[in-house]
Amino acid sequence: MRPLRLMFEGFGSYRDETDVALHDVDFFVLTGPTGAGKSTVIDALCFALYGTVPRWGKGNVIRNALAPSVNEGKVCLVFEASGGRYAAVRLLRRSAQGNVQTKEARLDRLDPSVPPDADLTKILEAVAESVAEGDKVTGAVSELLGIGYEQFTQCVVLPQGRFAEFLQAKAGDRQDLLINLLAFAVYEDIGKKARERASVAASRLKDREKQLAELGMVTDEVVAAASERVDRLAGLVPAVDESVEKMAEVRARWAEANAATKIAREQLADLSGLRRPGDVVDLATRLADADELITRRVAEKAEAEEAETKVEAARAGLPEQAELVRWRDAHTRLATLTSRLERLSAAAAESDAAEKAAAAELVAAEQALADAETAQTTADRAHRAVALAADLVEGEPCPVCRQQVHDLPHHAVPADLGDARVAVKTAKSQVTAARKAHADTARAAATAKAEVEGGQRQSAELAAELRSAPPLAEVETALEKREAADAAAERARTRARAARRAVDDAQRERTALGDEEQRAWAALRASRDQFVALGVPPVEGADLAAAWQALLTWATTHRDELTARVDDLDRTERELAAEGTAARTAVATLLAEHDVPLPDRAKADVVLGTALEGARRDLADLTGKRSRSAALVEELAQAREEQRVAHLLGQLLKSNGFEAWLCAEALESLVTEASEILMQLSGGQYELHRDSRNDLVVLDHNDAGTTRPVNTLSGGETFQASLALALALSHQVVGLSGGKRDLSSMFLDEGFGTLDEATLDTVAATLERLAAETDRMVGIVTHVPALAERVPVQFAVTRDGASSRLRRVEV
Repeated sequence: MRPLRLMFEGFGSYRDETDVALHDVDFFVLTGPTGAGKSTVIDALCFALYGTVPRWGKGNVIRNALAPSVNEGKVCLVFEASGGRYAAVRLLRRSAQGNVQTKEARLDRLDPSVPPDADLTKILEAVAESVAEGDKVTGAVSELLGIGYEQFTQCVVLPQGRFAEFLQAKAGDRQDLLINLLAFAVYEDIGKKARERASVAASRLKDREKQLAELGMVTDEVVAAASERVDRLAGLVPAVDESVEKMAEVRARWAEANAATKIAREQLADLSGLRRPGDVVDLATRLADADELITRRVAEKAEAEEAETKVEAARAGLPEQAELVRWRDAHTRLATLTSRLERLSAAAAESDAAEKAAAAELVAAEQALADAETAQTTADRAHRAVALAADLVEGEPCPVCRQQVHDLPHHAVPADLGDARVAVKTAKSQVTAARKAHADTARAAATAKAEVEGGQRQSAELAAELRSAPPLAEVETALEKREAADAAAERARTRARAARRAVDDAQRERTALGDEEQRAWAALRASRDQFVALGVPPVEGADLAAAWQALLTWATTHRDELTARVDDLDRTERELAAEGTAARTAVATLLAEHDVPLPDRAKADVVLGTALEGARRDLADLTGKRSRSAALVEELAQAREEQRVAHLLGQLLKSNGFEAWLCAEALESLVTEASEILMQLSGGQYELHRDSRNDLVVLDHNDAGTTRPVNTLSGGETFQASLALALALSHQVVGLSGGKRDLSSMFLDEGFGTLDEATLDTVAATLERLAAETDRMVGIVTHVPALAERVPVQFAVTRDGASSRLRRVEV
């Protein structure tokens, strides 16, 4: 994995967008004061890939990802891996409750034709394939790089405070790391699959043994006996087919005789059951009675209709009832209206008198109000004069006329002004009441007048309507005559309708009898037609009873002849049944001699065919079992060999076998190279070795070559040993993993402050050679100026009150 571009915004201590271009860098340093945000850059790279960073502790804790003063953040890493260009992007958001969550995560494969120094947006838009999204991104990154988060933070990113993890790890943990890092897990998979295959082979072996036991021993004699039975049954086929054909012929003849017997019996039953209907004899009498009734009902109908015509003619000469009723109602309304007009006229005269009295009272009230207002005005003027006179001074000018006052005027005491005002108010109330009373009486008078005028108009209209009408007494007499004539006409109409219904009823009864006669003739013909095959004569004449008698006479004559025919057919049927039974008994005996039972109602040829097919299946089954037994013996041998080989391979490839040996060899190679690097870094004082338990120890040449555990080293010595081991691992991982892992970059976070000046020079020279002599990116984080000055590309990190900032410096 080699980074090309790293962009982050709102991440950690970086509030603003920061774009770090690494595509043209092999060796760089992040430098700046403590707390400036140097390690946050490495955190952003790690977070983009795996969604967490070592400094946060638990892998699922991301609350420290966002800058304190922002609610959204973004981290994007464009990198090369496995021959392709990829982008890992993660978006962060702070919820309303203050929780930080990953809003979006994705891993895309990019088009490498876009230059790595192009605008970042253009690079990210050139998506060739979406590799993973959401929770699947971390797994996809691990699969792409070939290492998980734990291996990444021990071999690629050596975070602050965790340099010594691989150095001081337990032997088992170190072996697990090497298995994942160097792709040795393939041997574990091979061993697992071998053990699974051995288990499958064992199951197959047990299954084949069970199958062989179930098949039993099938000898050649058993197969020969089965073959002989097939031949014997096949030899019976011609004889059985001949017998079946004969039985079929007998059965056909018996069926023909049986069908003829059934028909003859049915005909005989029909002849014996032929009966003349009981109502045929009196049907002619009932028809004659119906014709006589129709004649009588028609005469009654003519008489009733003639009476109806006479009544209607008498009624037509009278005035219409509606007109008579209208005249009578008009006379009644006029009398009622005349009485009402007398009452309305009296009421109108009273309303007019009341309106005139109210008008006079209104005039008097208005005059009283005018008098009260005049008295109030006089009293008010008198009071003002008294008030002005009180202010006059002899010899001084009058404030009104500006003339000099020679004598003071004398005024009598005026009337009380309050009483005058009360009198005005009272008069106004009386005027208001008088006006309302006058308005009410005027409306009542107008209403009464209008009602009188309306009644007079209605009276005139009714008088005009009755000018051509007879007097009321004549109208009532004519109305009584009209009602009597209408009643007589209704009675005549009712009688005529009843007579017509009686005619219709009689005609329907005659029609029903005619239909019954037709059905009787049809029944006779149907009874006769069923015997056409026996030569029955046709129906002749119009006398239904005589025709029935002729048919019954013929039936009696032919019943004896048909009885004799039925007896002959029964005898033939019995003879054919006996012949068929004998033939079936013979073929059943033949089949029984060959162990083939013939069930009742079963066909002999079908039974023989089934038995022959079963014998052939048995022969085929025995032959197959004999072949299957031989094949199972061969499969047993193959399964035993496969189980033996797979079991042996599975045992050899267990974790304490070949895998442990392979890891030990890889660790020995790593320790050898790391020891050489450590000798350079320590000025020839220390070497790395592994003891009998595969734990790492240091050999101290300054202490007579004694060895001691690596956890006894000082801080600076531990950093040297860890760096040596990390450099060796980074260098050998490609070769040890068979080219399946390629750690194209390494990032070292702090630790350099523990080194003395000489060791610092050695470390710097070593890192320079690593970047120069290999195609590997090396990035370090330090606040040591002496080390930073030796790195060709520096990223200076500063921090103000709001945000960290990063600036590239070319040395």
